Amino acid sequence: MHASLWIAAIAVALLATNVRANDPEQIERGRYLANDVAKCVECHTPRDGNGNLERSQLFRGAPIPVGTPPFLATSDWALRAPQISGGAVNTIIVPILTTGRRTTGEVPRRPMPTFHMSQEDAEAVAAYLRSLP
Repeated sequence: MHASLWIAAIAVALLATNVRANDPEQIERGRYLANDVAKCVECHTPRDGNGNLERSQLFRGAPIPVGTPPFLATSDWALRAPQISGGAVNTIIVPILTTGRRTTGEVPRRPMPTFHMSQEDAEAVAAYLRSLP
């Protein structure tokens, strides 16, 4: 897709963002999607010495729990998942979850999967992440 079309698509996604502040239903839907469906929690949450998720550190960023596969260049594999909790995550998360790209047009490095969530689902995930400390 041409760069100007990506910019237009991302601009439309950002303008249409409808992350509702403190909406319990939207936050719960986002919690379910981020933890049980998309499994974002598996890479974006640190683990303890036994490999268990540190529930007090949800989505605060962590080393990727699996190594680079031998068929990929190390530079194609992320070594750390960034913090995605709190703040103004909807401007970052919603485009990645709906288009599979950052607002710059870049594709996140593997093992981040390419998501094509609905706008409503991506906004629910953003609302949940924003609700976290």
